[in-house]
Amino acid sequence: MHPNFTLDYFPVEYYSRSATEHSRLSLFSRIMPKKNSPVTLQESVSFAPLVHQTKSRMRHQRDEAHLIPSQFLRRDSLHGKIELHASQWSIQVASKPIGSLRMVYIHGPKNQIINTWVFPNRPSHMPVFAAELIAVGAEVRVAFVDVQAPVIESSSILDDTSMLTSGIAPRFAGLPCDEDPPYWAIESSQGNYTYARNVPAECLYQVEECYTTYLDAYLKGFVNKSVGTGLATMERDEIALDKLQEYQHHHMQSSPGNKFLSKLFGPDWTESFMRDYLFAKPRG
Repeated sequence: MHPNFTLDYFPVEYYSRSATEHSRLSLFSRIMPKKNSPVTLQESVSFAPLVHQTKSRMRHQRDEAHLIPSQFLRRDSLHGKIELHASQWSIQVASKPIGSLRMVYIHGPKNQIINTWVFPNRPSHMPVFAAELIAVGAEVRVAFVDVQAPVIESSSILDDTSMLTSGIAPRFAGLPCDEDPPYWAIESSQGNYTYARNVPAECLYQVEECYTTYLDAYLKGFVNKSVGTGLATMERDEIALDKLQEYQHHHMQSSPGNKFLSKLFGPDWTESFMRDYLFAKPRG
């Protein structure tokens, strides 16, 4: 695997080694830190525990693996050393879909990538969850987690979205980072993202905690009876979904990751994977 490979967010130089190696606020006080994963400096980082934790959080949602085209469920790289696994769940409240969680896990002997999205069915009323973690050997080269609002225009919903993460980002501000993420990756952010680079293995537990804390806050904030039921009763808004699709396409076009995916899995397969699975317009 190319050591500078990125699936979605960041240009290749972000993976090269650096020169130096209103009512919801109470929610955050109840989110407890997760147990850290035991990783020694000699071991390679693994995101398999986060894959399992994501699946555990989706155990009450509708597994849509059967709707993923078979050629996207699992793929070996052209040189046979890297595996890609794709998963998808319909997030439902009162048996009605309000969004889709898509997770891609790519792993090899020294490389680990997890890319997780939640795309809402009603994007003018519900934000997007976005996370990408990349590890090479015993180091997390990049960790980016955010809740973004590419389609929301309501100031009250924007305020709620900002409040959702305003108590989280400061907890992980101490993770190492020596530069800002590219503008196109954060232009739909409310500003409370976490972006870290070159995190050593002994701090892996903080990266894991960051991912699960943002995801838990997102699910607790929107996948609940009071909020989710209202979302589930709304009519499908094709104009809003077209705007979400523009956001999705913007990520596809801005990211250099397609080039590396193409080298790993082939250009035709990669184009179809991005268009027809990872960034496909939500159903429902």
